[in-house]
Amino acid sequence: MSVPTIAPYFPFRRIKIVKQTILTDINNAYIHTESDRRFHPVCYRCGKKATATHSWTERTIRDLNLANILVWITCRYRKLFCTECGHITIENLDLFHPYLRVTHRMAFYIHQLCRVMTVTDVAKHVGLDWKTVKNIDKAHLEAQYAQPNLNDLEILAVDEISIRKGHNYLTVVLDYRSGRIVYIGKDRKAKTLKRFFNQMTVKQRKSIKAVAMDMWDPFINAVKKKHPRPSLSSTYSMSLPSLVK
Repeated sequence: MSVPTIAPYFPFRRIKIVKQTILTDINNAYIHTESDRRFHPVCYRCGKKATATHSWTERTIRDLNLANILVWITCRYRKLFCTECGHITIENLDLFHPYLRVTHRMAFYIHQLCRVMTVTDVAKHVGLDWKTVKNIDKAHLEAQYAQPNLNDLEILAVDEISIRKGHNYLTVVLDYRSGRIVYIGKDRKAKTLKRFFNQMTVKQRKSIKAVAMDMWDPFINAVKKKHPRPSLSSTYSMSLPSLVK
């Protein structure tokens, strides 16, 4: 008689399951895994093959539920000496992030839920602490938006938004054609906008043909300082921002 196994639900080439226990009375599954030594360890930071093993360590992480069963994975893996990074790192098993206590697929599931539910509701749904859920969602947002693509920008739109009473503002820069946000900075000062231009290469700045914004002197000064090519229009409209071109 064949023994039930959950191995097909673990398509991770670099780990192998050594033991599995399902406790139906408390709806928990415990899976013990370890690095598959047939594979040369790869550094999580740089993706290069490591030259030496520093030590072995172990971590228990949460995986996606299997029906109504909560799944916990205990993984034994290697810490590495990486000559490429110059650091002691961990091997990349395509299973979990070094600083999160959940699998990649569990983290993605939580992030998707946070798009339509509150952090507190998601935490209750998955049975994790709300701080854990918040950090997981934050990590995904930073990965997606922390380094926006500044290539091929031709027309920018610059505006400020009030975040609370007392003249507290954020400066927002968008790709005028797509509406994509490419930068958000604190305050609405010249140096706020200058910080955005400082992130750009010379080639990226030269590709900008126009900037749409109101005639706010600090913004004008920042554009003139960091991108002196456009000439400024002195007109202003509440319904249609002036176009710097």
